[in-house]
Order: sequence, then structure tokens, then C-alpha cells
Amino acid sequence: MRTLARSVRDFLVWERYRWHCPLVKAALKYKPPQDLLFSTNVSPCYRYVYLGNPKTGASSLKSALADLEARTLDTDMDKYDMELIHNTEISPLKRITYFGAPNPLSYLVDHGFRFFTFVRNPYHRLLSCYRDKILNYQAYQMQKPRLLRAMGRSEKDLAMSITFEQFIRAIVPQSDYRMDPHWRPQTSNTLYEVLDIAFVGRFERYSEDFAAVFEWIGVEPDRIPRYRHLNRSGAATGCAEFYTRELQDLVYQRYEKDFINFSYGYDLPD
Repeated sequence: MRTLARSVRDFLVWERYRWHCPLVKAALKYKPPQDLLFSTNVSPCYRYVYLGNPKTGASSLKSALADLEARTLDTDMDKYDMELIHNTEISPLKRITYFGAPNPLSYLVDHGFRFFTFVRNPYHRLLSCYRDKILNYQAYQMQKPRLLRAMGRSEKDLAMSITFEQFIRAIVPQSDYRMDPHWRPQTSNTLYEVLDIAFVGRFERYSEDFAAVFEWIGVEPDRIPRYRHLNRSGAATGCAEFYTRELQDLVYQRYEKDFINFSYGYDLPD
């Protein structure tokens, strides 16, 4: 009964946001409310919003951003604890609803908050997701059960071996809204067509853009958090081993906006 009451309450809250905030209404065409909350990380101190995009170094960057924000607060948060980093209830980075405005995204825009994100070559990003979340599945991860449902299989078939081709063919027909964020198109994950994104970093030059984004935020060079790269999946290479021409075409067609919006070419990367 309590769960039903909470669901009704949450529904009414988001209906209010839709009504009062055109940006929230537009964002919810691309992703559900829980994904929108989880992926928007607000810094009240430095007045930016980091639009999280899985498999682009997001955990590492959130760790560093939380580290920076925590310096202004009385907290002993472990900035390398993956569970804490992604817990929006206790992270120093706030949700878009933090300020209590009925139009949360429009409020942030109107009050001068700047938006940034990181992106990655779509071929590499999907391969990284497959290796990390499907091929090397861990019990705490939700992605393989979701994929099994998409394949028409039972969530209990976790011992089932899934090939990269099966993975691609299962996710390509899904709508952006229904996709897991780890394989949702980056154009939708980052709300690229909804918000004015002032800084777009690239995974391919992560170490350089890691420092560049903190300078962009306004952090003095000697105060930039230490560079870190957590949750490596080892998928920086190997595309030719996994992609046939048919799979390459499927991915390019389904993720075409990502290739165009973020200037990635059709050819497989090295």
C-alpha cells in the first residue's frame, strides 16, 4: 500500500513539473523521471549541471566533482566509494529538484547554471557496455536482467551466454525512453536537443578534457581534483573483433544522431 501511495505521489509531482516546466516536459520524452533525476548532477557552489552519460568515464568524473563539492561542506564522504558516488540522496552533488522550484530545469537555466557532459564514440561505448554489464555481469547490476526481458527471456536466465550480436539486435528496436541509460543514445542521455550544453568533453581525450572541464568550471589549476579513472571495462580497442558490417550498419542507423551531433564517423575506430 505504501509503495502504491508513493508511486501516486511521485506521478503527481512529475505531472506538476511537466505542467510548469517546458524543459522537463521535453526531457521526459527521452528518458523516464528516475533517469532524469539520476543523470542531472547540480553544483550549488560552482553553479553547473553535469549531465551524466554512462560509459564515458561518468563514475570517475562524478567522483572528482563530488570531491570538489565536498570541500565546501562538512563531510567525510569517501569519494572513491562507487555506491556513495551514485547515491543522489547523500552525494554533495544535488538533484535538479534541490531548490524546490516548480520548474526545476528552467529554474537552473534562468539562474545562470551551465550544463556540460562527456560523450564517446558510439561503437566503443556499446562494446564497453556489453563487456562490462553483459559479458562480465555482476549480481548487483541491473542491465543483464533488462536485456533478457528485451530478448523475451526470463530474468532468471542469468547464466545464459549472450553474444555481442544478440545484444545489439535486442537493443536496437527499443525506444530511447525504454532503453537502459548505458545503451540509450547519448543525444537523449545528455538532452542535447533540449538544453544548451556549454561544454562537451570526449572520452577519447579524457585526461585532457578532465582537466579542461574543471578549468571551465572555474577551479584554479592547483585545486583541480586528482585525475582518476574508475570502473574501467577495457573496451578502448577491439571493435573489429566484435562488429560485422551488418552490426556496424545497424548501430550507425540506430545511433545516427550521436554520430552526427558529436562528429563521429561511420568507420569503425581502431
